[in-house]
Amino acid sequence: MNKLCISFLFCIASICTASAQKLAVKSNILYDATGTVNLGAEYAITKNISASISANYNGWTLKKPMVWKHILVQPEARYWLREVFNEHFAGLHFIYTNFNIERLALPMFGFQRKYLYQEGTAYGGGISYGYHLYLTPRMNIEFSLGMGYLNLTYKKYEYTKYPQPAGEEPAGLLGRSYVGPTQISLTFVYIIM
Repeated sequence: MNKLCISFLFCIASICTASAQKLAVKSNILYDATGTVNLGAEYAITKNISASISANYNGWTLKKPMVWKHILVQPEARYWLREVFNEHFAGLHFIYTNFNIERLALPMFGFQRKYLYQEGTAYGGGISYGYHLYLTPRMNIEFSLGMGYLNLTYKKYEYTKYPQPAGEEPAGLLGRSYVGPTQISLTFVYIIM
């Protein structure tokens, strides 16, 4: 997964000219509030187009017996109405994540507290809208909301001392589709150059 992130950033850098470079690093404060370590980078390709990628990791138990562990990568292409890092933007984002969830209800995905959801993956994408608020020449705040589609696959187990496959279902992968919010952020942005 790290190779994918590095390759994406090198591809962006190779098509940009030195005269138009602008680079920012970012951290989503909402993810920080859930204990999810996250870091992102955004690069200006032209005056109105930028490419962003963020990586998120949560490998901790929330509160026994609740667990929400995941690794998430989210690249995004953005079109800025004025110029990069200035006010309104629309984006097209993609998502890939691996997850394990135990004793935690997430109704938007159909996950119930009485089950364990293991070896899960989700991928998909959507569109986003956001606003970049200027604070200082280097530090800014960004708000964004995205809607889209995710395809989830996972193994579902009964919550017992020794997890068993749930009900009559085989121990293979189960799946579901999700349409709804796929991105929400209140992001601290530091502009490097």
